[in-house]
Amino acid sequence: MAMESIHGFDFFRLRFDADGNLQTPDVLAEMEQRAEAAGATDAILIAHGFRNDENDATGLYSEFLGTLRQNLSRAEFQASLGPRKYVVAGIYWPSKAFKEAFGGDEGSVQGLDDELAQKQAVRAQLEDLKTDARTPEQAARIDQAIQLLDQVEESPEAQDALVDNVLSLLDGVETDPTEGLEEIRSKEGSELLDALAAPIILPTAGGGDGEGEGGAAGLDTVFVPGGDGQTQGLGSFFGSIFGRIGQFLNLTTWYVMKNRSGVVGANGVAKAVRDLKAKRPGLKIHLVGHSLGGRLMAACAKSLANPKLQPDSLTLLEAAFSHYGFSPDNGKGTPGFFRAVMQEKVVRGPLVATFSKLDTVVGPVYAVASRLAGDNAKAIGDANDPFGGIGRNGAQKTPEAAAEPLHTAGQAYTFAPGKVIGLDGSENLIKDHGDVRNANVTYAFASVMAQT
Repeated sequence: MAMESIHGFDFFRLRFDADGNLQTPDVLAEMEQRAEAAGATDAILIAHGFRNDENDATGLYSEFLGTLRQNLSRAEFQASLGPRKYVVAGIYWPSKAFKEAFGGDEGSVQGLDDELAQKQAVRAQLEDLKTDARTPEQAARIDQAIQLLDQVEESPEAQDALVDNVLSLLDGVETDPTEGLEEIRSKEGSELLDALAAPIILPTAGGGDGEGEGGAAGLDTVFVPGGDGQTQGLGSFFGSIFGRIGQFLNLTTWYVMKNRSGVVGANGVAKAVRDLKAKRPGLKIHLVGHSLGGRLMAACAKSLANPKLQPDSLTLLEAAFSHYGFSPDNGKGTPGFFRAVMQEKVVRGPLVATFSKLDTVVGPVYAVASRLAGDNAKAIGDANDPFGGIGRNGAQKTPEAAAEPLHTAGQAYTFAPGKVIGLDGSENLIKDHGDVRNANVTYAFASVMAQT
């Protein structure tokens, strides 16, 4: 049997390939049969983000379901959720690990050996990226990029060619104009790598968004690429051309995985939802996604707009997509990539999105994207940044957006219909990008289900 039990939930592993093809149709069939036999009222589909190990994803799901189970036993949920029966699908898709930080040991050793180590690390990154090539031509261009590593230190032309070869991995993908890729691709590679030599300072606390240089009183800062002597090791690492190439390759990995998550959500998970509803029409569907899994689930919801099938809720946990994703206009006449979700009223019940200034991935990756996409030396990925992320700032330029603090478990919510409810965990309730399985977050999700 494919069914597992995790904290008393019937749990099924749905595995998808990079094109969104379900690799385990027998597991979905068993889930459908179990839902019918057990009289399930609710199906929870939950998706991970940056992972390259199934055990990591399963750990996320297990911890999330563990604190959810604790919250479901609370007195205030007995009337609304007590009689319900659940089936849970863990979504497994071929994502890669994302390097959250640079520096430390790898940036603290000086001299030739350190430079060689950085070059070897970049070579390994390129070999790994080559596995994402969709055509022999793309794979050949990554091989060309590897060959250029011997020339990039002294040659801006070699840097231009290396970056151009790497970005060929994104040829033909469906682009989101609010994510900065077009602007990045319009620039020379040497210009992009030069931009990564300067520090990016990201506000992480207080009310200082927009300060740009961390000048507000009491404002904490994160030094992303670069280094000016204030962060041990970072200066030597990002002062190196190989350190800057490594950071650029990390961002490229993010763009590749961003596209893949959308394909899996739109092509694969949306079809699984339709199949579940066809077999059990009364089943309530709850979509939950962390990080790029949030983008996956937003893409699933967008796909469900036509023909319309309404999931009962959508919960985005530190989602890694543009903070203009649901906007009718990003300020430049461009609607967000997922605007149809709001316009077509796809989600029947609550749509909530956690965000936090303490997020260790969404804030920095959008700050780096903004630095490369624009001419703004003070790019910091905040709510005013044209390339900020919803997992750090909540939904921006979205008339349906409403924000409130993430509550501690036990403090009731009332979610207004037809809104994107931003739940701000910046006051230490969401301490980093992965801190989405704590009892305060799953209390919010239980509250979401209770209002369906």
